[in-house]
Amino acid sequence: MSIKYECQDMFSHEIIETFDTYDEADNFMDAAYDMPDWWTTPAMTIVEVDK
Repeated sequence: MSIKYECQDMFSHEIIETFDTYDEADNFMDAAYDMPDWWTTPAMTIVEVDK
């Protein structure tokens, strides 16, 4: 088993994207919130999972 990091919708827990490292997931969230239409991006959290 390996550890993965999922960006999930904070409220529905829908998986938005899965990454190999925490830094990749964090960079994804940073880029999403830096978009000009950032208010359309769902509130996200990073969750560590075993896959």
